[in-house]
Amino acid sequence: MVEHLDEVGVTACVVIGGGGHALVVIEAMQLEGRCTPVAIIDADPASCPPDILGVPVRGDDSTLPALIEEGATHFVVAVGAIGRPQVRRGLFESASAAGLTPATVTHPGAIVSAHATVGAGSQILAGAVVNARTRLGSNVIVNTGAILEHDCQIGDHAHIAPGSAIAGGVAVGAGSHVGIGSSVKEGVTVGAGVVVGAGAVVVSDVDDGLVVTGVPARPRES
Repeated sequence: MVEHLDEVGVTACVVIGGGGHALVVIEAMQLEGRCTPVAIIDADPASCPPDILGVPVRGDDSTLPALIEEGATHFVVAVGAIGRPQVRRGLFESASAAGLTPATVTHPGAIVSAHATVGAGSQILAGAVVNARTRLGSNVIVNTGAILEHDCQIGDHAHIAPGSAIAGGVAVGAGSHVGIGSSVKEGVTVGAGVVVGAGAVVVSDVDDGLVVTGVPARPRES
C-alpha cells in the first residue's frame, strides 16, 4: 500500500504507463528528486512487471481514485505512443480531470535554458538540449539526446524522439512525432498530428496529419 504521503511532506506522483518509456521517466524522476513516483498504473497491468525501479504496478486506470485517496497529488504520462498522440492526450486529460497535477520531469543530465518555457507535464530526458526562447507545450516529450535549438515552438503532446535535431525557429504542431535520428531545417513548420520517420531530413513545411520519410523528407504514399 502507498502511505498517506501528503502527511510526510512528499510530492507523490502516479506514473501512467508501465512500458519501456516508464523506466526512463522513473529513473529521471528519482535522479531529479522533485517529485516521487509512488505507483504505476497501466491499461494492461498483467503485461507489466510487479515493479519498475522499485515503483509498484498497482493496477489499471480504475486504481486512480484509491491512489488519490492515499495521497497522490501529481501524475506523469510515461507512454511514448509513437504515431498515436490521442493516447497520450487522453491519459493526460483524464488524469487532470481526476484532480491530479501534471508533473514536469527534467533529467539532471539535460540542458534547459533559463529562457526556455516548459509546459505542464513535459519530460526532458538525459542529454537533451532545450535552448533559449524555445517553448514546449503541455505533455511534450523531449527524449534522450534530442536537441531543440533557439526559438522553437513545440505543441502539446508532441514527442521529439531520441537523437533528433530541431534547428532554430522551427514550429512543431500538437501531437506530432519527430522520429529518432531525424532533423528539421531552421524555420520549418511541421503541422499537427504529423509523423516524421526515423532518420528523415525535413527541409520544407509539412501539412497537418502527414507521414513524411526520407532524405529529403517527402509524404509517404498511402
